[in-house]
Amino acid sequence: MKFLFKLIVMPILIMLAVPAIFLALLYKSVEIPVEDFQDIGDGVSLTGMIQEEMDTFLISNDTDSTVGVGIAQSNANGLLKAQFTGINENYLNDNASDDEKNYVLKEDFFGYQGSWVRFEDDIIEIESGMHIFVSNFTYKTRVLIAFKLTADTDEVVLKLDKLTVGNMPLAWLFSTVSWAAEQITGQDIKGIIDDQLDGLATFDPQQREIRIDVKNLIEQQVSDPQQAAMIKSLMAFIEENELLDIGFKDEEFRASLALGKTKDDTPPFVLNTLDKIIDDVHLQAILASKANALILSSLTTTTSPFIELNAFTLNRMFEYFLREQQVSSGVMQEIELFENYKMSALVPYVTMSDVFTINIPLIIEDIGDNTKRFQTIIKIDATPEMDGNDLKINLNALTAGEVTLTEEHIGNILTMLGDNEMIKDGAFVFENFDEQMSAAGMSIENVVMVNSKLRIYVTLNDGIPLEDIQNAIEDVLDAIVDNPEYSPELNDAINDVINNLNDPEGDPEQAIEDFLETLEGLSDEEQQQLFDDLVEAFEGTDLDYEDIFGINP
Repeated sequence: MKFLFKLIVMPILIMLAVPAIFLALLYKSVEIPVEDFQDIGDGVSLTGMIQEEMDTFLISNDTDSTVGVGIAQSNANGLLKAQFTGINENYLNDNASDDEKNYVLKEDFFGYQGSWVRFEDDIIEIESGMHIFVSNFTYKTRVLIAFKLTADTDEVVLKLDKLTVGNMPLAWLFSTVSWAAEQITGQDIKGIIDDQLDGLATFDPQQREIRIDVKNLIEQQVSDPQQAAMIKSLMAFIEENELLDIGFKDEEFRASLALGKTKDDTPPFVLNTLDKIIDDVHLQAILASKANALILSSLTTTTSPFIELNAFTLNRMFEYFLREQQVSSGVMQEIELFENYKMSALVPYVTMSDVFTINIPLIIEDIGDNTKRFQTIIKIDATPEMDGNDLKINLNALTAGEVTLTEEHIGNILTMLGDNEMIKDGAFVFENFDEQMSAAGMSIENVVMVNSKLRIYVTLNDGIPLEDIQNAIEDVLDAIVDNPEYSPELNDAINDVINNLNDPEGDPEQAIEDFLETLEGLSDEEQQQLFDDLVEAFEGTDLDYEDIFGINP
C-alpha cells in the first residue's frame, strides 16, 4: 500500500498542491489607505503646487532662497484620487454603496480597488488592489511595483526594483515575460515600452530601467532654439554649481533649486530712447566726436594718439547692432514659464572697471504682477582686440550671483540672444569697425582697456616730428581757451592742461586725463563743436589737422 501511495497518490497530491501553493502565494488582501487619500482634499494639482512655490519665491527672495516642488505621499495619492473620481465619482464616498465606495471600477468578475503610492528613501512603491469574484468567493490579490529613482540635470533614471503579485516576487521573470510578449505580439517588452515612451526616454531590459536624457527632452519639447539654449544654459549653471537637490525625506519627494544663489539685483543699464543710435551716419558722427581726445592725447604720448570709448558709448553701439533681434524694446528673448510667469533676457551691456565685462540680465516675473520678480545678471569677463578690420570681444569666464560657469557653455548663453551676425565663434564682433573709424576720419592700430575705458590707438603721421605736433596743439589750445560758448568746466579743463604744460613741475598727463573726463560729460553736439573749433584753430598753425593725423576732419 505504501508503494501504491508513493506511486499514485503522492503525484496527485503534489499536482493539486502546486496550484494551491501558487494561488496562496498570489493571494494577498490589501486595504485602501483612505486617510492618505483624504488628507489632501479636493482640487489638488501639480500646476497649483508649482505656482504656489513660484509665488512664494518671487514675492521675497535672497541668496539663500530656493524654489522647488515637494510632492508628499498624500499629494501623490490625492492626484491619483482625482483621476479615479473621474471614473467613479463616488469612490471613497462614505455615503455611497459599498461597491461604488470601495472600487474604482467593478464588473461581474473583477473589481479594481485603485492604486496608491508610498515614498521610502529613494524608492517609489506603487501598489494596486484587485478582487476576482468566483461564485460567492472573492479572491484578493495585489500588484506591487517598486522603482528606484535617481535624478540630476543630465538624466532621470527609473530602475525596476521590485515586482510582486500577491506575495510572489516576479521581477526575475522579466526576461520570460519579454519573450512571451514577443511570441504573442511580435514585439518584445523593450519595443513595446520604447513605443510608449515615444523617444522621450530609453528602456534597457537588461538593467530593467528607463532613462530620460534631460537635454534631449528639452530639445524635443522646446521647438525654439533660442529658448532651448536659454534653458540649457540655466541647466549648466545648476549642474556645475550643484544647485539642485532631489530626493525623498519624511514621505515626501522634493526637487529643490537654490536659484537664490544666482541672484543679482544690481539695476541693469537701460539706454534712454533719445540716446539710441539712429543709423550708420549717426554712429560715425559719434565716433568722430571722440577725436577731441585724439588731439589732446598727442601731447603726452611717445607712440600713437588715441580716442577712448566709455561704457555708455559702447552700450549705445551694442543696442544699435542688436536692435533687429529684440522681441520688444530692450528685450532679446522671452520664455513663458508655467503659464503665469515669463523669463526675459535683456540686451547685453558693458561695464569696465578692473576687467571688461559683458552683462546679460535675466528676469523671471509674474506676467500679471511685475512686483513678483527675480533677477540675475550673467557677467562674462571679456578681452577686446582688433581682429583684422573687426573689433572682437572675446568672452572668458561667466558668473551669476555666487555661481560660476565654464567658458564651454558660452555658446548656449549667446544663442539665447538670437540669431545675430554680431555673434561669431563665441565672441561679439563689430564687423568692419576699422571702416567705421575710417569713415569718422581715423585709422586703428590697437585697442586696450585703460582707466575703465576702451582706448583705441590711432595712426600718427610719422613724417612729422612729434615735438612739432605737440607745439602746434599747444598753440591750438591757446587759441580756443576761455571761449564764452563753452561751459565753465570745459574752460577750466583747457586752462588746467595749458598751465600744467607750462609748469616744469606740472603733471600734464593727469591734466589731460581730467580733460578727457570732462569731455565725457559733454553731449555729442558739444563735443562736435569743440572738435570743429580745434580743427579751425589748426589753420593758424604751421601744420594742418589732416597733415598730423593723416586723415581728413
